[in-house]
Amino acid sequence: MKKEKMLETFQKLGKVLMAPVLILPISGILVGVGSAFSNPNLIKAVPFLGSNLFVYLFTIMKDAGNVVNNHIPVIFAISIAYGFAKSEKGTAALSGFLGYMTMNAVMGSFLTLLGTITPEELLIGQRSILGILTLDTGVFGGIIIGLIVSYLHNKYYKIELPSVISLFNGTRFIPAITILVSSFVGLAMAFIFPPIQNALNLSSEFIVATGSLGSFAYGTMERLLLPFGLHHFIYLPFFFTSLGGTEEIGGQVVEGAVNIYNAILNTPGAQFDISVSRFLMNGKVIFAMFGLPGAALAMHKTSLPENRKRVASLMIAAVIPCALMGISEPLEYSFLFVAPALFGIHAILSGLAYFLTYIVSFNVVGSASFGGPFMSLIFNGILGADKGSSWLWVFPLGALYFFSYYFIFKFAIVKWDLKTPGREKEVINDSTESIENNEDDFLETLVLAVGGKENITKVEACFTRLRLTLEDPKKVEDSEFFKTTLKANGTVNVPSGIQIIYGNKAAVYKT
Repeated sequence: MKKEKMLETFQKLGKVLMAPVLILPISGILVGVGSAFSNPNLIKAVPFLGSNLFVYLFTIMKDAGNVVNNHIPVIFAISIAYGFAKSEKGTAALSGFLGYMTMNAVMGSFLTLLGTITPEELLIGQRSILGILTLDTGVFGGIIIGLIVSYLHNKYYKIELPSVISLFNGTRFIPAITILVSSFVGLAMAFIFPPIQNALNLSSEFIVATGSLGSFAYGTMERLLLPFGLHHFIYLPFFFTSLGGTEEIGGQVVEGAVNIYNAILNTPGAQFDISVSRFLMNGKVIFAMFGLPGAALAMHKTSLPENRKRVASLMIAAVIPCALMGISEPLEYSFLFVAPALFGIHAILSGLAYFLTYIVSFNVVGSASFGGPFMSLIFNGILGADKGSSWLWVFPLGALYFFSYYFIFKFAIVKWDLKTPGREKEVINDSTESIENNEDDFLETLVLAVGGKENITKVEACFTRLRLTLEDPKKVEDSEFFKTTLKANGTVNVPSGIQIIYGNKAAVYKT
């Protein structure tokens, strides 16, 4: 039970950590567009882009996008404090910000007094954070503070103090205790984090040294952890810490793959680096835009003739967000639970995509931080050709992956008689269609399937999962009922309730 509880906690943390990541697409698009149209070569070809109007416009776009890119750790602190708070979430979010700034202020002040930080000559890992000179703890500092604040908040937000200090009763106590505790955290981090920085730098060098093999392992593990909701823990450290690299670009030392790639976009003449691009999901451009659509076609072709129209509509709806935005989960979940062997094959092929893109130095990244595969291909690939994007490799690699997925999936489905969508005689009966078409009946059936309204204590949703916290998880129907009657892609039972996989509809059903 303890292992299940721990897994559930990690899943929730993974969901909370997605909030700041999902803010990144707009900032990535703004920086990408602003940088692309500020390109000196493009201005030479199209001189009117060099006019003051466009220079101001694209500079403002880049600066607006970088508001998010430059402050990811504090956004993490706020998001975690907010996400884990049981109630009074606004106070928790404010305390998350106060805690993060207090930790940095105390740590920076203490290290400056010791002479470790010299304001006139900052070393690697030291920088100004919202005007405070301190150690750059990256997202680790934000996560630590977020977790501490959420713990303090949930423990004390209803506290009643003696009358002499009753001013701090309830939620007013949370900012106060946050500042005190974060001060001690700052002092502790002044001793703890420098060795961690050294270890991260050494780890980064080791991972970079593994080259193509490391890229294969990175891509494979990121997909294999998807069913557990833990895949965020593979890529987030590389996105925002020195595990993703440390480079000097334009006279500034930056660390973390997202920050380095953004700095390259913002710096004329700077060239893309495959040792950075591989951590930003360059392999996903290939398997999301081409591989998984090939798998979708294979599942359509192997479905029963009478079910093909229905399967086609399902596959089209899943392929569009996958190919355009890199939201691959709806398509992956369509076969993950009914044919786990296919998901294992998919994970290996995903790792091979990272391996191949590393070999050919394909520097088009597929992370949502940069708008997803399609937008990144346009703004970072085609428009960033002079930076060494090597975007033309998308054609041979894309064709290879489309046909590889198509033939491998088709062979496996037929050979092993896998029950992918449309392979069952009665995939969807008329009553199911009528339930889904009538929203009230559908939701009423869904509520009854989890034990009724009184059994539901909390309703949440992440990108693809409707997450229900229940009084008695034993009252839920079995997984087959949700898949056949309520058209779910699958379910995940957790100690506190159930997670029902509905793809993009999850947030709608939550509301």
